Amino acid sequence: MFITQPKIFISSTVIDLPNERKAAYSAVEKVGGFPVMSEFTMEAQSTDSLTACLSKVMESDIYVLILGGRYGWQPEERESITEMEYQTARSKGIPIFIFNTTYPKDESQQGFENRVKPDYFVKTVQDAFELQREIEISLRAEIDKKQNEYFNKTEPVYSNLVKIEFPPHLYIADLNIDKKAVKAYNKERKRPFFKPSLQDYAVSALYMNDISFPHDWIVWEGKLITFHNLQDDNIGLTKIIDRGTVEQFACDEFYDTSTDHLSQFKYVLKKCLESKLHKLKIKWIREAKMFAFVPNQQDDLGRWKPRSAEWTKASKSATRKVVDIRYDLKDKNKVFNMKCLAFRTGFENFDGDWYLSIKPDWVFLWPDFRICQLAFKNIQWLKKTERNMHVFNHFNFILRYLQPSASESLFMEYQDYPFLKIGNIEAFDFAPIVPDSVWNNLEDATLQKKLTDKDGNVDLFGI
Repeated sequence: MFITQPKIFISSTVIDLPNERKAAYSAVEKVGGFPVMSEFTMEAQSTDSLTACLSKVMESDIYVLILGGRYGWQPEERESITEMEYQTARSKGIPIFIFNTTYPKDESQQGFENRVKPDYFVKTVQDAFELQREIEISLRAEIDKKQNEYFNKTEPVYSNLVKIEFPPHLYIADLNIDKKAVKAYNKERKRPFFKPSLQDYAVSALYMNDISFPHDWIVWEGKLITFHNLQDDNIGLTKIIDRGTVEQFACDEFYDTSTDHLSQFKYVLKKCLESKLHKLKIKWIREAKMFAFVPNQQDDLGRWKPRSAEWTKASKSATRKVVDIRYDLKDKNKVFNMKCLAFRTGFENFDGDWYLSIKPDWVFLWPDFRICQLAFKNIQWLKKTERNMHVFNHFNFILRYLQPSASESLFMEYQDYPFLKIGNIEAFDFAPIVPDSVWNNLEDATLQKKLTDKDGNVDLFGI
């Protein structure tokens, strides 16, 4: 079904109705349609005239029949081409508009007119000027009706957004560290910082106190901000803050204060996501500004091994390789680089609800997890060859891997993280209906077959 420019087939005898056909052509153009007419817009084809015309009817959105005086050519003494075009349009079920002229009709044409009148209202016109006006009125009404059917209805659209949950309160306290002692500690351990930030000092201060603690907190304007309860003596962070300054803030009270506060709150969420993914052996690649699956096992030679994960798509089990190892062509005992499934993320707040955006990607890493810049062309090739369904499957897999307790049966190494829970894929029911054929045509032939369902119920999550 058309949305923008409909194809409109003009059917009639040609030789005896030149003015009427020109009038029909003008009417179709005025309403923004594409006139399908043998003498004007049909290209040369390597087939006979009958087959070419009937195929064009099948491709059209609207059929317009103009009844003149002549019945027209009858291939193999059967119905005329015009009547066969009419029957084809009826079999396809597309809108049909019939306009009659006042020319005297031969016997066969009169019979054709008698056959169409019981099924359709036939509008009679006196000349080509009236014909153009009436065709324009009818087509405009039909196009408006069909477009309103689409644009006034909506269908669910699956986005790359998933709803998230986090604690209702933040804890904020003044940082209390001895920067000179931290500098001396780092110098002694030969780990001096180059232009260290206050957060760097805070991390080093924890190490100095033999405290191993997740990095799901930030330092901003001399204050430590976290979801951890800083009033609890068992929390390691209490060793680097002024306990008397601890305050509890509602999250919305904090991020609604200013755009800077909102930005810092998103940074807290990002640090929480880093801690959550660290347990899943998914590493934040600072150079690429994305998360990437990294290898988690080595072979007997100390080389990284490929990494795969089993998961369930709908009712089917599947295995997906998330890290592929490329060995050095000159020395097979060495790993050259690693192709890793990766994804970019962002946090968005819409009307008080918070979402995590996930955009699948790829990254090539050296064995020490630095970015392999030599693989830029490989990444471009991967993105060029992947189709929509491939990317959707990447997204579906990544989402299932990150989800909370519901995923424990899918990923045995999963351990839930208390401060950031990730929900299911979010569907928004506000998008105009778009015919499935528009999307399907973007896929290759194999996937188009999978996406074809006579009932329109294709399980995208199971493909």
